[in-house]
Amino acid sequence: MPLVHSWPITVKVPVAVASLMLLVGLVLSERVLSRLGNTQESHLIELSQSYLDGLSSAITPSILREDNWEIFDAITRMQTINKSLHPMATIVTNAEGAVIAASDPRQHPVGSIIKPARTDSETSASFSFSAGADSASAIRVLSYPGRVAGIIYATFDTRHLAAERRDVVIALALTNGVLTLSLAVAGWFLVAFMMRPVRILSEHLGVAQETLAVPIPEDVVSKTRGEFGRLFRGYNALVRSMREREDLGKRLAEEKRLGSLGRLASTVAHEINNPLGGMFNALATLRSHGHLDNIRDSSLGLLERGLVGIRDVVRTTLTIYRTDGVTRELAPTDIEDLGLLIAPEARRKGVQIKTENTLEEIVPLSSTPIRQAVLNLLLNAVAATPDGSQVNMSAVAGLHELEITVADRGPGLPDAAAEILTSRRAAPPPPDGGGLGLWTTSRLITDIGGRIEVGYPAHGGTAITLKIPIVRMELSNVA
Repeated sequence: MPLVHSWPITVKVPVAVASLMLLVGLVLSERVLSRLGNTQESHLIELSQSYLDGLSSAITPSILREDNWEIFDAITRMQTINKSLHPMATIVTNAEGAVIAASDPRQHPVGSIIKPARTDSETSASFSFSAGADSASAIRVLSYPGRVAGIIYATFDTRHLAAERRDVVIALALTNGVLTLSLAVAGWFLVAFMMRPVRILSEHLGVAQETLAVPIPEDVVSKTRGEFGRLFRGYNALVRSMREREDLGKRLAEEKRLGSLGRLASTVAHEINNPLGGMFNALATLRSHGHLDNIRDSSLGLLERGLVGIRDVVRTTLTIYRTDGVTRELAPTDIEDLGLLIAPEARRKGVQIKTENTLEEIVPLSSTPIRQAVLNLLLNAVAATPDGSQVNMSAVAGLHELEITVADRGPGLPDAAAEILTSRRAAPPPPDGGGLGLWTTSRLITDIGGRIEVGYPAHGGTAITLKIPIVRMELSNVA
């Protein structure tokens, strides 16, 4: 049964049709044989009753007189007259079952006892015949007012009826069987031909499931009419639509890749431009006050850290797409440098930068992503803060977490921008380019396991806090 369930519908439907036709042929043959048996039995009953009626009329007076010769003569005459009934044996007994006369006196001599038949109304004209049997038997009880006068037992040869039944069976096997089988085969091929479009569509759907969808050839579609023709054309239209969508997806993916490269280049240029301002400021200081040792050393240190920062910007940008194994831990001077790097932009805007750096030692965190993230927040804070106002930056390192806060006095960060900044999902950059710096900051902090919180102080503005977990390696003495 499981094997049949695995057959394709293009096989199961023709098999079902052929099987139904064979079943119809078998049922019709059985009904023909059953009808033949009923006809034979009905015909035999009529003839046997006619035989018994004639014999009863002829022998009733003789039975009352128990005239053996008259009864035997009547039996002989009736068998001669009813040769078509093929009587085999006829026995006449009295009410006690003693034989009065028989068609074969040697087998049933006069006076021999035969078990008396029942004399109730149900058996007064009983008849026994089975389809295909070699003989049939009938019993007639002869009644005389007030008592049973005698009983007639008759046996008829039915081998000719069995032969007729066998001939019908052979005829059915040769005609009805062959005709049914021929119609079943013809029905198989007809239904298989009608199911051919289903097979074609099933094969193409199977190919589409494993590889790419393939359209049905146009010559096959043009030869198919009706519903299957419309179905084929609809399938080909679906395949064309799928291919067009696939091509569109490839073009969009290529455009997205080019757009990502453009945003990456813009980000690199934006981040490199920030330390350049501080470096130019350091060069100007060297030209003006380079003869002073302390100013010269401070400016050269700033230039060196600016160049390292540019290098780190490139590395940090590349880490968005691949991991770079070279890292440098965060030092207190990194926070001070951020204030110096942003100072030219703050002076241009008339904004004061107030830094509260409580870091006293190196923090075991990668400095590059933290510096870039805080620098982006400072640039945005300076841009949002009104002229003459103030931007506050604080850095606090606890035992398990580094916390850096940048607060401005601007109109407040919009909800959409706050969503980009605080999202911890690996979402793609904004397609319109807006909020690219916020997306970069969020990505940098998320990649090192940190989180970003956005607050709105009562005095106005926005306070953005970076919270980055610190994993400290504790050394233990090994004996």
